[in-house]
Amino acid sequence: MVSIDVAFVLELVPDDLTGKTTVVIDVLRATSTILAALAGGAPHIVPVATLEEAQVLAAKYGERGGCYLGGERNRLRPPGFDFGNSPREYLQLPEAKPIVFTTTNGTRALQRVASSKQILIASMANGSAVAERLLASASDVLLVCSGTLGKIAAEDVLCAGLIIAEVEKRAPVVQLTDGARIALASYRQAACNLEQFFLQTTSGQGLSQLGLKEDVLHAARSNYSSLVPSYADGYISV
Repeated sequence: MVSIDVAFVLELVPDDLTGKTTVVIDVLRATSTILAALAGGAPHIVPVATLEEAQVLAAKYGERGGCYLGGERNRLRPPGFDFGNSPREYLQLPEAKPIVFTTTNGTRALQRVASSKQILIASMANGSAVAERLLASASDVLLVCSGTLGKIAAEDVLCAGLIIAEVEKRAPVVQLTDGARIALASYRQAACNLEQFFLQTTSGQGLSQLGLKEDVLHAARSNYSSLVPSYADGYISV
């Protein structure tokens, strides 16, 4: 029987992840952007923690045909970067080049779960596809909500709830922790109007004030992608 737990912030992720499949969620916007970039033609993505690491690595890629620099600080594209953290920017890349990517919360989450057996990347867009992959892996699951600087992000909890709902559709007998039940109940309550709920979240309001409302609406769309990115050996790919 598959067991599913949810960590609502990175600080609740246990140190020992041996044998677990972890799913990293940062809906607004890192994991939504990662999925869009891979769908848009990027062969792989290299997440790094700092702007300085991103620039050093991009210089090394320059010797091998180049890459794109993507990411954000304070929700905005850093100076000198090719792209920000808007999924809509990546839907049709000019060239199929790797992306060196750094964000405030999403890349921290990947580092936090590095000891896992398997690491998957989820957003609302691929919730059902992630659910199918989890059932195929047959290992215990931890859904990791990246949150925002140590605080719960409601949109990440809803995404966790979506994945759990999709798992339950396919396998009615699933062992859920209390955290997983809370995420599932939250999703079921908001599912009838996800776009409006996303716009009301703290991140949704902040992005809208910066003129990025369309990013929020894009991230609220669910279950339209069959891609399930995974993270291994420092690379994200499908």
